[in-house]
Amino acid sequence: MASSSATRSTHAAPAHTAGSAGRKTAGRALQKGQQTKATIVEAALNLATHIGLEGLSIGAIAELTGMSKSGVFAHFGSREELQISVVHEYHDRFEQEVFYPAIEAPRGIPRLRALFDNWMKRTSIEIDSGCIYISGAVEFDDRPGPVRDALAESVGTWHAAMRRTIAQSRECGDLRADVDESQLLFEIHGLILALHYEARFLRSEGSLERAQAGFNNILARYAREPLSA
Repeated sequence: MASSSATRSTHAAPAHTAGSAGRKTAGRALQKGQQTKATIVEAALNLATHIGLEGLSIGAIAELTGMSKSGVFAHFGSREELQISVVHEYHDRFEQEVFYPAIEAPRGIPRLRALFDNWMKRTSIEIDSGCIYISGAVEFDDRPGPVRDALAESVGTWHAAMRRTIAQSRECGDLRADVDESQLLFEIHGLILALHYEARFLRSEGSLERAQAGFNNILARYAREPLSA
């Protein structure tokens, strides 16, 4: 009987080992697949910031990454799916660079100013490349579909965060009680759009400084108390 038990134990060990090895292999394959997909999205994002989402194609990304078209297609079944992934990646990076650092600032005008300052820093970098929110709006403003929906949802999420910060600034007494957060957001967003046009298209000198001065003027109009210089 002891010999039979030993035999069973001996036979059972390889099955357990094989199962563990199989799980490890599957895990490595999944990790490699995720890394490959991230590499594709990175290449697509870099390309899209220069030529727009409409410039993306499976063939162009395959050439950039040194992959085959079928290899890229295996991760993104369509150009539309690739475009949406790029929008989501751009939004994630936008939040990491603009929103999350700013919420460390106190509520009120300090946080509102931090959001705008971070937005300006990102905009100054994108003057040499491009903003997917802006180029995407031009490309997809009159084209219903999943890509437009992804863009609109991302911009809407950012606007909601800005509008909430403005409302908090009013509630804590930094801004006047009659401030309309949607109107103030409209004016701040208008500065960013004007900055892109002036700096990226017209190459106007001093655009960044004028945008910052415009923001200071907006705060001065809406602040409950005069702001210190």
